[in-house]
Amino acid sequence: MGVIQRQGLKHTIVSYFGVLIGLFSTIFIYPRVPELYGLFRVIIDATMLIVSFFSLGLSTHAVKFFPKFKNLKTGHHGFLGFLLIGSSIGFIIFLVCLPLIRFLFLDILLSKSESIKLLTEYFYYLVPMVFLFIFNAIFYKYVSNFNRVVVPNIFEIFIKITVPFLALLFLGNYINTQFFVLGVILNYVIVFIGFLIYTKSLGQLFFHLNLKFIKPPLRKEIQKFSLFGLLNALGGQLAFKIDTLMVAAMIDITSTGIYAIALVITEVISKPAKGIIAISSPIISSSWESNDLEHIKLIYQKSSTVLLVVGWLVFLGIWGSIHDLIEIMPNSEMIKTGVNVILFLGLAKIVDLATSLNTDIIGFSKKYQFNFYALLILSVLNIVFNLYFIPIYGLVGTAIATFCSLTLFNVVKLIFIWFNFKIQPFTLATVKTLLLAGLCWSMIYFVPFNFHPFVNIMLRSILLTIVFGSLTLYFEISPDINGVVKSGLKKLKKITRNK
Repeated sequence: MGVIQRQGLKHTIVSYFGVLIGLFSTIFIYPRVPELYGLFRVIIDATMLIVSFFSLGLSTHAVKFFPKFKNLKTGHHGFLGFLLIGSSIGFIIFLVCLPLIRFLFLDILLSKSESIKLLTEYFYYLVPMVFLFIFNAIFYKYVSNFNRVVVPNIFEIFIKITVPFLALLFLGNYINTQFFVLGVILNYVIVFIGFLIYTKSLGQLFFHLNLKFIKPPLRKEIQKFSLFGLLNALGGQLAFKIDTLMVAAMIDITSTGIYAIALVITEVISKPAKGIIAISSPIISSSWESNDLEHIKLIYQKSSTVLLVVGWLVFLGIWGSIHDLIEIMPNSEMIKTGVNVILFLGLAKIVDLATSLNTDIIGFSKKYQFNFYALLILSVLNIVFNLYFIPIYGLVGTAIATFCSLTLFNVVKLIFIWFNFKIQPFTLATVKTLLLAGLCWSMIYFVPFNFHPFVNIMLRSILLTIVFGSLTLYFEISPDINGVVKSGLKKLKKITRNK
């Protein structure tokens, strides 16, 4: 776990800096403009749903097939050129299908929304967003092959800084909704340019195409994987992004903003996973190439433990102070409708973290087709659960639907991996983590704080971190976490001595 640990730690540090910015915006800025933020989320999630289809699954190819093309002297046999040309074809197909997409979104999915006029006005802004998302995703995955995920994460932080800044300009009546959306598009243009410059600085920017290298057996494998890669991406977005669109369709754009705020708060829980998965994916792909199942098992179990420990710590920190947190937010009475949304979305994140790398393990194996079938089941379940729960529970129903569908989705993948590869992510450390989480959850309710909300949040966070952190280290639940802490203490001692 050496490379994974180092890059994962750096990624986590940078990510949580972004998280702080995101939380500040979510707590103090976005609640002031729920409709504007709802529009932003609908544009982003609709873009991601469209991209999942028209990217032709090529962002997955960027990791899956890189070991076969890897050769710096030949510019990796034109691998990046292959990805970029394929992405360009996907974007052209999207432009051809744009009238159909408009009909599906505006005349079917969102036709009954109370905010249909606003959504119609900004539909065509999806065109530049789709272009930028397709190519940014390619570069993000491509540079991850060189164990580089920190700088791409800085690009994400840039978005997290500029979007709330645009919202503040809107609040101050310096810009209108149109300029807000144009500003968002400009941000992604800057990120695209940043990816080009960064890839060039790594010495990995090669635009040529070497079709001769793609011989019939490899071409056949790529074509076969392309179909399932595309379907996997589409299924993933239907499963994980359709909830926001269904809130917009079945309720209104303001409720979408409240739901999106809850999503941002709970996404803090899964932040460490993004770094570990980004670093682990190329290693798992290479391990499958050498059929090193023991190495995959090791990464699987260690990742699960680390993510579960960190996930529970963050979730309990959020849930323990949720009422104080909402109390300090603007429009707190409106935001209170999303309290239980945060509970169910948070638990869904915990389930996903516990099963860690199961999607990647299946996706880079010879049985990668199963991911599509699992995602198809998840997509159907999520849509059905949303249609059932939203009319009964409103906004909270969407979160319940996500929790139920995501739990079933991960159980199905766990069973599949066990029966086919005889590996699973759980160890004794998993049980220890759950017991520790249960203890700390009880502590949150039995140790009351009746001060100012800011003070309550601070005191609970300090107490939880001390209890949860010290017991995690004492019982050595995760050797990797203990190793990182010991390494950090040694460095701190050296710095102190030098002073």
